[in-house]
Amino acid sequence: MNGIPNESAALHILRHLVQGMGKTQGQGASILNLRHWWTISLGQRGEDLERGLEYASQCQWIERGPDNQILLTSLGSEKGGVSQSAASSRLPSP
Repeated sequence: MNGIPNESAALHILRHLVQGMGKTQGQGASILNLRHWWTISLGQRGEDLERGLEYASQCQWIERGPDNQILLTSLGSEKGGVSQSAASSRLPSP
């Protein structure tokens, strides 16, 4: 059974980085920090986080930086700033 759609996961991650953590282009967070937020705080599956990150990187919304960092691109910063995303609202509640 598939989890949440990859695009929904990616958009939810971007919203967390931009709106939740106040990150902008060139800034980001560690994968460990994101994994903790995703699995512990939200109660989501780790596989969905990985697929969301992969989708976001293919869309050029994020890039992987040094030391396991996920950095926002200008596209990711813009995408994460969208206040109400229909795709991200489809995330199941924990």
